[in-house]
This record gives sequence, C-alpha cells and structure tokens, in this order.
Amino acid sequence: MSVGKPIEDFTLKELQAYVQEKAVERGFELKDHSKKLVMLMEEVGELAKAIRTIAGIKFSDSTEKKEVADELADVQIVLLGVAQMCEIDMAQAVANKELKNETRTWK
Repeated sequence: MSVGKPIEDFTLKELQAYVQEKAVERGFELKDHSKKLVMLMEEVGELAKAIRTIAGIKFSDSTEKKEVADELADVQIVLLGVAQMCEIDMAQAVANKELKNETRTWK
C-alpha cells in the first residue's frame, strides 16, 4: 500500500489496510480469531501496566508517557488486525456506532 503520505495522516480505513499489509509482511497474519484476541488482550494488559504509573499506582519507575503511547499503538494495531480478520471496516463501524450513540440518552 503506497498512499504517499505519513502514517499519522492516514484515514482509519488506510490505517487498517496498512496494518494488514504489515501483518502479512512481518509474519503476524493470523487466521485464528482466538489467537488474535489473545494478542489483543496481551496488548491491553501491557497498556494497563503502562498507565499504572500515570494513575499514581506505582508499579515501575521506568514507565513513561512514551511507553503508554507505544502500548496504545500496539492495542490499535492489534485491534485493527482483529477488525480485518472479521472483515469489518472500522471507519464504517465507528461511524455507525456514533449514529447509534447520538440517539442514546446519556446520564
């Protein structure tokens, strides 16, 4: 996929395609939904660990904001991979969900 712009300027749809391309290139393309889910849970766990310090729950002095950013990126990458595996366009899914959310009553 050659979009010709920096990754940070990708749309969600372009980012999802990019993540799929890199998963294939790096040998991380999984066909087993349960294995991909386990990868996602692992990354969410690492994110939780990184956030502990920011939340004031000491765990490790080495945790920094950059580490949290890295773990958030890992979660996003794996999540987009799960979406791709399930043949879900995340940009459309988010748009549809927000349409639903607009009709909800929030307390």
